[in-house]
Amino acid sequence: MPQCAKVLFVDDDQAVLDGVRRGLCRAYDVATALGPMEGLRTLGESGPFAVVVSDLRMPGMDGVTFLRKAHEAAPEAVLIMLTGHGDLTTAMAAVNESHIFRFLTKPCPTPNLSRALDAALDHYRLAATEKELLRVTLENARLKEDVERIMRHDLKSPLSAIISLPQVMRMADNLDDDQRDMLALIEESGYLILSMVNLSTALYKMERDQYVLEPRDVDLVPIIEKNFSFHVDTAQIRKLALLLTVDGAPVPPGGGFTVRGEELLCFSMLANLITNAVEASPKGGTVSVDLGREGDMAHIAIANAGPVPECIRGCFFDKYATAGKTKGTGLGTYSAKRIAMAHGGDIAMETDGVGTRVTVRLPVA
Repeated sequence: MPQCAKVLFVDDDQAVLDGVRRGLCRAYDVATALGPMEGLRTLGESGPFAVVVSDLRMPGMDGVTFLRKAHEAAPEAVLIMLTGHGDLTTAMAAVNESHIFRFLTKPCPTPNLSRALDAALDHYRLAATEKELLRVTLENARLKEDVERIMRHDLKSPLSAIISLPQVMRMADNLDDDQRDMLALIEESGYLILSMVNLSTALYKMERDQYVLEPRDVDLVPIIEKNFSFHVDTAQIRKLALLLTVDGAPVPPGGGFTVRGEELLCFSMLANLITNAVEASPKGGTVSVDLGREGDMAHIAIANAGPVPECIRGCFFDKYATAGKTKGTGLGTYSAKRIAMAHGGDIAMETDGVGTRVTVRLPVA
């Protein structure tokens, strides 16, 4: 943060400048300039200055014009104008139209001038502190983003071993079925973590409107069934029913439902929304996912019997919005909204005393 506390006085009367220097030099770091042109040179050669004080009436360039140029040359400096009683109207207009902090009438007693300088210096230091705080905040944000990108990159190396080693081990002849299943689970979990790492990169780009979607035909039925399988144990303990339908009817064997999108993004979006629905559902309730078409858009309606807390209904899709979940980050619905929008679709939530329905709209295949 700048430590500058220098004050520049500009006047066309050397006697006035000498008086200012004598009266203020012990309390302030004072510099003087005879006339506006010398004042601009001093700003450029001897700055930075915290405060610039100028007379209004000077030959060749009036104080308003000089202070306007001074602001262009040193925008951080706080500007004060000295004026005679007859120039009050002009001075007040200058304050309203320019970047002038305060104006003082001449002759200005030293105590009055000192109080004005102290206020100007406080204003300068406060502005400098806020600017430094903003700089540090932005720098920390950039550092955080750099660290996260490095971590995402570095995580992929150990993940390749987690994924590939089970594939090699399953080729051994001395394994039973349970052991092969465990190795398959390790491999699948490795792929899932790798997908999450890749997804975080995609969301980072979405927030900056830099993500380029590469849509393909995606069958949502196996994605939803896979997500349901993650919650089988929870459903059994809490006696929840997990129901997948198409247009309100059970999905027939081998049936599918295809949209245009990216499979990883659709998987992540539905995983977040289904997990939220399971966690919010009361015991003995039903978590349902209904698929359907409306013109050139598909809808995915995820419903449960738990109402959304009133305190977050208005910010349900905002980042970090969460309530009643000790381990919740408030990013699930936010990322779901980002993903839906990246696909050219949308997402909406309806809730009341009987339950909640989140409906995602995506382009049909």
